[in-house]
Amino acid sequence: MSDLWIKSAAVLLLAAIIFSVNVSGYDLWPPDEPRYALVAREMLSTGDYFLPKVNNEGYKEKPPLFFWCIAACAKLTGSVGPLSARMPSILAALTVLIFTTLLARALFSDRIAFWSLLILMTTQRFWWNARFGQIDMLLTACLTAGLYMYWRWEKTGRKGWILLFYLFMTAGLFSKGPGVLVFPVLFVLTRTWRSPHRMRHWIGLAAGCSFCVLLYALWAVPAHLAFAQEAGSDAGAVLGSNLLRQTLGRFFLGVSHANWPWYYLTTLPVDWLPWTLFLPWIIYWVWTHRKDTPAISFLLSWTLPAFIFFTIAIGKRGVYLLPLFPAWAPFFAAGILDFMDKAVIHWRRRLGWIYGIALILLGLAPAALLFTEHRNSWSPGLLPISLAAFVCTATLIPLSGKNKLSFLPQQIAGSFLLIYLLTAILILPVINQHKSARFFCTPIAELADKGVDFDLFSVGFAREEYIFYSRHFFKELHTEAIPLQAREDLSPMQSLKLQKKLARALVKKAGKVPVQDMGKIRPDELERLQEAVRQALDQEDCPIQLAEEFKEGLEKENAILFDAFDSPKPAFLYVQDEDWRWIYAIHPDVRNAVMLSQANVGSRHVLLFANPAGAHLFYALN
Repeated sequence: MSDLWIKSAAVLLLAAIIFSVNVSGYDLWPPDEPRYALVAREMLSTGDYFLPKVNNEGYKEKPPLFFWCIAACAKLTGSVGPLSARMPSILAALTVLIFTTLLARALFSDRIAFWSLLILMTTQRFWWNARFGQIDMLLTACLTAGLYMYWRWEKTGRKGWILLFYLFMTAGLFSKGPGVLVFPVLFVLTRTWRSPHRMRHWIGLAAGCSFCVLLYALWAVPAHLAFAQEAGSDAGAVLGSNLLRQTLGRFFLGVSHANWPWYYLTTLPVDWLPWTLFLPWIIYWVWTHRKDTPAISFLLSWTLPAFIFFTIAIGKRGVYLLPLFPAWAPFFAAGILDFMDKAVIHWRRRLGWIYGIALILLGLAPAALLFTEHRNSWSPGLLPISLAAFVCTATLIPLSGKNKLSFLPQQIAGSFLLIYLLTAILILPVINQHKSARFFCTPIAELADKGVDFDLFSVGFAREEYIFYSRHFFKELHTEAIPLQAREDLSPMQSLKLQKKLARALVKKAGKVPVQDMGKIRPDELERLQEAVRQALDQEDCPIQLAEEFKEGLEKENAILFDAFDSPKPAFLYVQDEDWRWIYAIHPDVRNAVMLSQANVGSRHVLLFANPAGAHLFYALN
């Protein structure tokens, strides 16, 4: 066994520890973890692994591969929870590291392969997503494995490798949907653009992508037929609208996560911490060696077109670029090693000073928390983070004095491994106290676990973490557009924009009215809230008929809730403070609602109300 594999095996073992330590020590966090865990839990409870569901309704946003993985892990752990929801990401991250090492060794050398492994596992974004129950690490594993297969095909010409390439691309489709084909299409087109046989390659690309789509369609078409049947809709329209949303909608229509073109220029330096420190030299190294090293051309064919595409696309998230990280890792490794081998001492020393200052600031961060609005989050458990940062800074002093900063990359990697370890053990549980919905939902979950029959509602927001931790489905109100008939010339998009504007105005105007006790709104407070609602609906560019129809639509939908609250059956309601204000103003007759609790969950101030039957049950069992 070569020295590379011995060292790589040791680092992979360390990565497994860093990725998994205390991974079940904090709850599932939005936006994605509770939703995906909920899909897997519903699969296990119903035995239907074909149709993903959330809140007992069809979930068309993502294909099922990641949910299957969570369900499989839950079979091992005994239940769907933080451990089983994050295990697929941990295993996928280790897979990415293995294929990154294999690819870097094939393209460069053993030394660069080892450092590619070490750099990637200590990159902030990669470490975080390795511990987060999100699809993107599984997708990255599929695409990285496929990229390695393509390299092997180029070198050997064996058809088995190119078949494996497209099989891994198909797995990517089953991870995140048809938009994944952007990666292989851009890569192969760029890679073969100057080839005299490019038409043959492009025909092969078309055939390969058709193969991927055909396999994906074996699930997608029957699934969307079933979704349409459940919803009473046209199957073709359901499939077409979902494909449009997941491809053109996300990329170019900004239906989700719209951001400016320079967005990634602000996120990547943070995502690649701590190795961003070397970024100028890495860019210089790649540019100067781009023509004399075939490996660079290969990796640029994968990363550059995709980066340009996602920069142009309107929908952007930092995690969308995660599949490019394994191909960037050899660039960082080669550039950093070249810098440490060639750079003069004073440049190394300057870099060491910059890094030392950054560590000092990191060490002071817990103390700085005391001077912010989050001072109550501070605890003595944060002190080891400061101590670790200061100790790491202290180790730089003898290295700098003896001109031994050639070991700076090792020091950086070791420092951040320690920081990640302490963060997982100490900081994430502290954040969990403010971010998790579990504590707020526990009383409802206890009722559900006892088999009590009750209704649960949510007004104004559909947050899967409340469903997951309440262990009970809820009826969602005011999450869909209201059909407006007063203006037939309004397109669905125009109607949606108008309603969003009116809804924002309701929240803004009502939010300015001081209310002493949300559970007991006084008559004078009610009068001011009603005036705020009238002002919110009185928009210059909104006809009176439309505003009235919008208000009537709200009242009609609220009637479902109020009928439940007037019944003898226990009923509960999750609602945000900002929404309860205008709901109460429109329907002050809901005075039989009893506020049971309230809490800040993340950035939301959430209230729990019940009807008299629900309140009696709540207090009797709690």
